[in-house]
Amino acid sequence: MRITNNMINERTLFNIQQSLYRIARMHDKLSSGKEVQYPSDDAVIATRASNISSRLRELEQFKRNVDHVNNFVQSYDTTLQELSNVYHRIRELMVRGANGTNTVDERNSIAAELKALKEHLIEIANTRVGDEYIFGGARSELRPVDENGNIQTPIEANVRRRINALGYTITYGVTVYDVFTLENGKTVFSTIDDAISALYEGNERKLSEISLKEIGVLERSVMEHFASVGATSRMAEMVASRIEDLKLFNTEYLSKEQDADLTKVLTQLSMQQAVLEASLKSAAMAIQKSLVDFVGG
Repeated sequence: MRITNNMINERTLFNIQQSLYRIARMHDKLSSGKEVQYPSDDAVIATRASNISSRLRELEQFKRNVDHVNNFVQSYDTTLQELSNVYHRIRELMVRGANGTNTVDERNSIAAELKALKEHLIEIANTRVGDEYIFGGARSELRPVDENGNIQTPIEANVRRRINALGYTITYGVTVYDVFTLENGKTVFSTIDDAISALYEGNERKLSEISLKEIGVLERSVMEHFASVGATSRMAEMVASRIEDLKLFNTEYLSKEQDADLTKVLTQLSMQQAVLEASLKSAAMAIQKSLVDFVGG
């Protein structure tokens, strides 16, 4: 086969271009820190890396969901504790008010404190986390209780929330119906109103037999839901810990699959630069000078 100068020139230029391409790839690996950036680099590794990245995004979403639950659970924890203290104080006042030896002024003083506690209970019922009312159930955007103590949350919204994470279902949420109402439909606010009326009337029997009994039922309800919130908190902590373990494992796996060995890349880059310099020197000797070179001189 006859070798011409044009063939030598084209082959030399092709080899130089290939050397420059390999150097450019080495620079890409160094700047990105990744061994594989495109599926064309290595389809198998690129596919695995894509799947792992998708799993990490899924785990991150699970983490956000569990964090949201934890925010609510912490709020329920402190709020129910405060609610229990308020109910305990209401019961103490009712016991004192049921004492037949109280004077009118003493009964009026107890009634005044009960009114203040009712207002405080309305504030507790309307506790929010961000823009959501924690006792609102499925209608968390709606205030559960108005300024008069009337429940505004629709009965159909009296449901507990739930999320799914890693195959676990975490059910959480306490509604206004759970800890502010009785089975007969009465609310703690109407119970307080009845107690205040009984105090003004001097009706100790009504206060002890009805109102005191009702506030006792509400106290027990709060403690039951307080225990339920504690169980939900432990479940959320377990799932959150599992998510963190999986994130760590998948991050390490992705690093092994995708990250470049910088020492190896630097060695290869140095070698390719030496090859390029040798190619350029060889090309200078192999490529024949043209008439233009002489004219330019």
